[in-house]
Amino acid sequence: MSQKLAVNDSTSFSTQPATQTQLTTALVDGGSIPVIQNALLHELQASGWSTNLKNHVTQLMRSGECTKYDDLMERILEEALADPNTAKDSNHPSLAIPDEAITQAVKVVKKELDKICQVDTA
Repeated sequence: MSQKLAVNDSTSFSTQPATQTQLTTALVDGGSIPVIQNALLHELQASGWSTNLKNHVTQLMRSGECTKYDDLMERILEEALADPNTAKDSNHPSLAIPDEAITQAVKVVKKELDKICQVDTA
């Protein structure tokens, strides 16, 4: 991308969908999406979250608690968005996204956005 997108304090993605589209397009065109995905995947794997998720999904399917894909997705999303301190028992670790994974992913997103955005603070 030859010219960076101008973004400032008054930029609103909810009232200016064209800006969001421009950012998304620039991230895709610049190859940033795979960079962000890989960084998040790495952090989730390093924290053990991916393994916990796989094991929990397997347990839910084998036990018959979830027999349909939609039921499984609803259950997993509910648990992933729940408070990490509310794990049901010690055999079932929290599926909340680890704070460190979020922190590292945000750093990568900011780095990628810096490549395509000119932030005006004035």
